[in-house]
Amino acid sequence: MAPELPDLGVHSVIVGLPDVDADELLPACEVLCQEGFKLWSVSAGQVAVLPDLLRVFRRRARIGVHDATEPAQVVAAAEAGAAFAASAFFLPELVGAAPELPVILGGMTASELRGGMSAGAAAVQLIPTEAFGTSYARTLPDLLSPSPLIASGRIERYQAELWLEAGGVGVWPRQLVEPDAVLGDTLDDLRVTLQQWRLGN
Repeated sequence: MAPELPDLGVHSVIVGLPDVDADELLPACEVLCQEGFKLWSVSAGQVAVLPDLLRVFRRRARIGVHDATEPAQVVAAAEAGAAFAASAFFLPELVGAAPELPVILGGMTASELRGGMSAGAAAVQLIPTEAFGTSYARTLPDLLSPSPLIASGRIERYQAELWLEAGGVGVWPRQLVEPDAVLGDTLDDLRVTLQQWRLGN
């Protein structure tokens, strides 16, 4: 049985953190917690920031690693304390590289996504979701049910709501936290953006 994906939280949103230093991420992550977003990820190339983030937020958030393409990156994520590892591609060899670590595999077709679940993924992500119309949102979750499906990409809030209403377990809006929002003089813009993405409110 595949390890279970961490709870996506009240808003059913995974937040990808930008590739900046941990010192710059810490204040932004505090805002994420305050606004109820508690499942985050860093890129596979930024796995070194995980221990610093976990030192502060381990009890309040779960942090994974995205954009993994090699089994060694999954192993490194597990060793750094990641809660999951994700790939944008259908790469079954990532599953089981670290047996206790949930893995999310990507795909664009129903066959790829079903293959990801058959390979033992904890969930699959349709990526890039923006390449498909809203009719796909109305049919794909039901077609793949009961497999956990995440809509991932540069998606708008109304599209995210469609995916959740159709049966998706979560959304991963890749544009949600941009570097400028983290590195600016204030975090006001970040807070406003997050408040607009409080799905389910």
